[in-house]
Amino acid sequence: MLIIIFTLIWGIALFIFLVYSLISLLFRMISYPRDFYHFAGNQQPAKIDRNLQYYVIVPCFNEAAVIQRTIKCLLRFKQFAIVVVDDASSDDSVGQIKQITNSRVHLLRRHLPNAHTGKGDVLNFALDYICQITIRQRVPFEKVIIGVVDADAQLAENALQRLNAYFSSPRTNITQMRVKMYPHFKNWLQILQDIEFFSVNHMAQIMRMYTKTVGLSGNGQFFRLAPIIDKIGAHPWGNALLDDYELTIKMMLKKLHVDYMTDTYVYQEALTSPKRFVRQRSRWVQGDLNCLKYLPQIIKSRVLSRTQKLGIYYFLLQPWLNFLADIAIIILTTITLTHWHNLYGHLTFMTFSLVMTGLVVFSLFWGIIFGIFYYRDLAHYHEPPLKKHQLVLLPFGISYMYVILFFSIIMAYWRWSFRQNSWIKTEHGKNVS
Repeated sequence: MLIIIFTLIWGIALFIFLVYSLISLLFRMISYPRDFYHFAGNQQPAKIDRNLQYYVIVPCFNEAAVIQRTIKCLLRFKQFAIVVVDDASSDDSVGQIKQITNSRVHLLRRHLPNAHTGKGDVLNFALDYICQITIRQRVPFEKVIIGVVDADAQLAENALQRLNAYFSSPRTNITQMRVKMYPHFKNWLQILQDIEFFSVNHMAQIMRMYTKTVGLSGNGQFFRLAPIIDKIGAHPWGNALLDDYELTIKMMLKKLHVDYMTDTYVYQEALTSPKRFVRQRSRWVQGDLNCLKYLPQIIKSRVLSRTQKLGIYYFLLQPWLNFLADIAIIILTTITLTHWHNLYGHLTFMTFSLVMTGLVVFSLFWGIIFGIFYYRDLAHYHEPPLKKHQLVLLPFGISYMYVILFFSIIMAYWRWSFRQNSWIKTEHGKNVS
């Protein structure tokens, strides 16, 4: 009976994953090439709006190792004003920022005890400042574009061109850039994070464009100020540990959908340490759980379509599916190992070998598919290619990297159950050569 129950749990989780992955794959292969110019920034506008004013917010807490590099990279884009918010750093972050003498860099500082209250508060603090500036300068909010870039990030060379192409149309509101890891990989964990963001998540975001469920990723989000202030308020970000998806839900409930920018991207650091990787992902999972408080509004909403609701349900359901599937796999594996003879003793060696081979091939299938797309994506954007032995081993890494994430799920549920909502910060500056 126990075997049947956990096999059923695992089967349901697997079925949902396969359906979602297959739909994403079909949209990526068939619809996206045909509709390329309908995606954010890929249009050819009749006229570029030269009156757009960009303010890029960079949250900063103990980022002395990377903050100068990030600001200097952003200053290459002449239309950008950079608003750096130091959240009571204990290192030399402020000193590093002050060394950059440029009128387009605005340094804001939060001090204890009013600091360290979450990324959402930091972003809202910066937005208050930007609103004050634009009101003083009598700039219409319709012409003000707000961006959010992490302290370890760098935008691709064509980022401003794509942003101008998108926001020059007054009908556009919010866009999320594609995300990529810096290509100086030191270990397999960094490669797997890159394929996850650059190809797998990219595929999912393409599908979400068609269902109007694109999610903000925190890093590389840009929006027009007017509709956000009008429909959500002066402080749009909340205190969920996944502040970006919380804002996504708020936007969708107000009939604002996010567009996805496919042909430019934002670089960020990939983690080298499995321990820090687990801590980072536990924060994301816990942030997903934080967003469950919006479930009653989502269910009752008459603004959201059934497809949009289904997309949100899937996102909010992921931690539960992953948790139950992982528990089922552990229990089924334990039962298999302890009752090996009863389960497989009657099989011939040839039959047993075929069964095991089939299971391995099945487990590697999506790893192979995602690996092929990743290889093609790197070549298309002239990014450094992987070595041959890395390509051969790639499907194994993709298929089994989520074993590591089981520990992040356990950590997230533990913290969520005991209402431990402190921010688990990702350290920057140690992973890029």
